[in-house]
Amino acid sequence: MADRFHTIEAYPERQDANGVVMRLIDGLGYRFYWATEGLTGDDYGFTPGAGCQTIGGLIGHVCGLINWLHIHVIGEGAGSRSPDPAGQRLQALDLLAAVRDRVAALDEAALFALRIDGDPFWHMVNGPFSDALTHVGQIASFRRLHGNPVPRHDVFLGQ
Repeated sequence: MADRFHTIEAYPERQDANGVVMRLIDGLGYRFYWATEGLTGDDYGFTPGAGCQTIGGLIGHVCGLINWLHIHVIGEGAGSRSPDPAGQRLQALDLLAAVRDRVAALDEAALFALRIDGDPFWHMVNGPFSDALTHVGQIASFRRLHGNPVPRHDVFLGQ
């Protein structure tokens, strides 16, 4: 399933809140896929300076954020996290695909009934979704600084 976000799926047929969330997940998965595609072991250890996480650390953090979404949308976590960034990348993509599938299966009322640590659904958007997108941007920036820019892809068409 990890290659599922290699491209962005066709537009959701649903034109409701679930469709918007599904597209948000598609965008996050696609950007994470390409920001982390082709990284080397040397890249994982790169940090642009003291006090900044490494690329591998950022991948682990994004994996944790996606696992958090998985816990609150599906009702269970992934279990143990892979010990290496390459494994965490695959795990995060698989978890995100499962979250998308679950959101697609919910009706709008069930979507808005989801809670994250007791707070309304909206906290998922301004919390883990937004945080994950921020860190995906950091991964893309850090790898460029390290001399291994993100492979060419089209963020608008998802190709």
